[in-house]
Amino acid sequence: MSSSADNTWRGSTMADRSAERRDQLVRAGFELLGADGAAATTMRAVCRTAGLSLRYFYESFPDREALLVDVYDQVAHGLLDAVTTRLATAPGDETARLRAAFDAAAQYFEEDPRRGRIMFRETLADDTLRTHGSAVLPNFVLLVATQFAPGQSLHTEHLTMPISALSGALVSLFLDWLTGRIRATRAEIVDYATHLTTAVLAKS
Repeated sequence: MSSSADNTWRGSTMADRSAERRDQLVRAGFELLGADGAAATTMRAVCRTAGLSLRYFYESFPDREALLVDVYDQVAHGLLDAVTTRLATAPGDETARLRAAFDAAAQYFEEDPRRGRIMFRETLADDTLRTHGSAVLPNFVLLVATQFAPGQSLHTEHLTMPISALSGALVSLFLDWLTGRIRATRAEIVDYATHLTTAVLAKS
C-alpha cells in the first residue's frame, strides 16, 4: 500500500506536477499558435517547445485539437476578463460603455499581438478553431451588445442576426488592423467599432 510520501517529490504532488506539465504544454501551444500558426502547432512541436516527451502530451490532452481549443479558450477568457474589468469602472452612458469595451479589447490585443492572431487569423486557417471560435466569439459581441441597452432585457434569439453580422465585421476589422492592412490608431479603431455596433444594434 503506497503512502502519501510515494506521491510527493520535493514538496510537489503528482497532481501538482501533472498540472505544471499541462501549463507548460499550453504555454508552448500559445507560443507556436500565436507566432507560427495552427499548421506549425503539431504535438511534436509543442512537446519540443515545452521540453516534454510525447507521453506527457497524452497525459493532458487526447489530441492536438484539444490543445488548440484550450489555448484559444485561455485567450478568449483573457479578453472577457479585460473587457469586464474595464466595464466595472466605465460611465453609464451607453456609447461610452461601448467605447470602453472596445478600447479594452484593442489594448488586450496590442499588448500581445499573438492573442489577435489566435482569435482572428487562425480561426480562418484551422477547421477546429473555426468551429470553436464561431461558437465562442459571439459571447464577446453579446457582452458588448448589452452595453448598448443597459437595464433592458435583451433576448439572444432576437439578436441572432445582428450578433452574427457584428461578429464577422469585428473579426475582419480587428484582424486587418492588427496585421497592418488598416492603418489606423487604436482610438480610430475603437471609434469605428463603436459607431458600427451602434448602427447595427439601433436597427435591431
